[in-house]
Amino acid sequence: MLAAALATALDDARHGPTGDVTQVYPALAAIEPALLAAAVRPLAGAAVEVGHADARFILMSVAKPFTLALAVDAHGADHVLARTGLEATGLPFNDPAAITGAADGRTNPMVNPGAITVSSLLSEDAIRDGLSRFAGRPLAADAVMVEAIQATNHRNRLLAGLLDSRGLLAAPIEDALHRYTLQSCMGLTIGDLARMGAVLAAGGVDPVTGARVVSAHAAEVAVRAMALAGLYEATDSWMERIGLPAKSGIAGGLVMGAPGRGALAAYSPGLDITGNPVRAQVVAGAMAPLLAPR
Repeated sequence: MLAAALATALDDARHGPTGDVTQVYPALAAIEPALLAAAVRPLAGAAVEVGHADARFILMSVAKPFTLALAVDAHGADHVLARTGLEATGLPFNDPAAITGAADGRTNPMVNPGAITVSSLLSEDAIRDGLSRFAGRPLAADAVMVEAIQATNHRNRLLAGLLDSRGLLAAPIEDALHRYTLQSCMGLTIGDLARMGAVLAAGGVDPVTGARVVSAHAAEVAVRAMALAGLYEATDSWMERIGLPAKSGIAGGLVMGAPGRGALAAYSPGLDITGNPVRAQVVAGAMAPLLAPR
C-alpha cells in the first residue's frame, strides 16, 4: 500500500508545475529541474523509494534541524536557544531584517541567521560525524559545492557579521561560515534523508539499528523548530494544510516527520517563491494522511 501510494503521489507531482531552480547560488542554478525522487522510512517495516532515487543532492537548509539536535545535545537547549531564538520571523530565510528588526538580534534555528549561530557551536567533525550518524552511513561534503558556495555567500557573510556584532556567534565569523557551508553541502540520496527524518520521528533513535543518535529531548526541540519555521514564511500555511512538521532546502530536498510513525523525504529542485521545492511539497502533502499519527 505504501509503495503504491508513493508511486502515485510522485506521478501526480510529475504532471504538475516544476517551479524554478534557485538563483541564490550559481553552483545550484544548473541542476536539472525535472529530477524527482521520494522515499518513506516507516519506524516499522521496510523503506520505499521511487523516482530518481540514485540522484545525489546537497542538504542546504535541510541540515538545520539535525545540526540543531546535535547542538542541543552538546550544549543544552537553553544555551542554544538563548543564542538563536525560537520565534518565527515571517521573513525570507536569508533576510538581514530578521536580525536588525529584533531587539536582541535573535531569530530561530530554521532560518540562516539562527542556523549560522548553531553551526558556530559545533566543530567540523561534530557536524560531519553527527549528520553521518543520522544517515546511518558516512556522509561527506561535496567539495566542489563547498568551494563554489563559499565564493558567492555574500548574504550569509553579511548575516554572520550582524550576528557577531551582537555577540551571538560562538566562533569567529570565517569559522562559523565555513561550518555552516560544510553542513549545507553534505551530499546524500533521498533514502539517506528519509532515514535521517525517521531518527527524529523515533525520538532520536535510528529505526534501522536501534542505536541512539541524539537524545529524545534534542529530537523534540528539532521537531518543534521545524513546526515553527521549517518552510520559512510558508510554515503556518503548511502546518494548517498538512499538519506534519517539515524542513526544506533550496537545493530541492524536503523532509517531513510523523513522530512515532516515520518520515518522508522528497527531492525536486524547482522552487516556489518562498524557496520551497514545489513537487516535493505535492508528494509530502499526498503522503501525510498515511503517515500522520493515529
